[in-house]
Amino acid sequence: MALRNKKLGSATFFLMHAQANFLFVAATDAKYPGKAENQDAILAITGQTGNGLPYGLFVVADGVGGLKDGSRASQTVVNTLAMHFNPIWPVITAVSDQTIKRLRQQLKKAILKANEAIQELTSTGNDRMASTITCAIVLDQALIVANAGDSRTYRFRQKQLEQITQDHSLVAWLLQQEHITAEQALTHQYKNVLTNALGASDHPQVDLFTQRLFPGDWLLLCSDGIWGTLPDEKLRGYLETAVSPETIAPQMMADAQDHSDDLSLILVHFPLPNAP
Repeated sequence: MALRNKKLGSATFFLMHAQANFLFVAATDAKYPGKAENQDAILAITGQTGNGLPYGLFVVADGVGGLKDGSRASQTVVNTLAMHFNPIWPVITAVSDQTIKRLRQQLKKAILKANEAIQELTSTGNDRMASTITCAIVLDQALIVANAGDSRTYRFRQKQLEQITQDHSLVAWLLQQEHITAEQALTHQYKNVLTNALGASDHPQVDLFTQRLFPGDWLLLCSDGIWGTLPDEKLRGYLETAVSPETIAPQMMADAQDHSDDLSLILVHFPLPNAP
């Protein structure tokens, strides 16, 4: 397993070639590099369980703008999840229905623990802080995804891009209720208003999704600095022509940098057998 950090422009890329069946790149950058604090935080951890099963934990958290210490909130999210799962990986022995059920439970437990940790950092109503989260656990060919807020996880398979998560935002609700069109949603005046985030309430909504992965699949986890700038059709185009996460991520980060928001992404690829 090889791990290194690399600066490309202003963004920092964390590059790892996993020793098993997937590759990934994680990257984050501020909307005004060098001039403003990045309120996004990312986490990418891979390894093998005690009996050799490959796993990965990938997290994108976006500190809510307009509230105090958004960067502290997002960093609390990734730190809490990393610490929660650290003792869990070595004791996993199989990919079974029971294992997946327990991992789903542990993922929700970790996210709620992060919610509590953020709330404990606040002393008064004026010190409120909050963060979105989208995260994915990969265990061999099993995938568990969770989210709260409007950071997204996509799956790309056979030229089809699917948004696995559902945005917790006012615009997403208006779109679901057919009060606005998808085109109107892109430029709606309230497109940044969230209906759910960690730290914002005692009982945040946490959505969980379970799928099976196949060779050739891609996962894209990203904050709204990516998907809010690059429409789904453009994201699909990147992934359709991508050779590896390491080659496509810098281009996506550069194209999304319009200085309107912090931007973060994690790309995970499951190569076809014998693929370079």
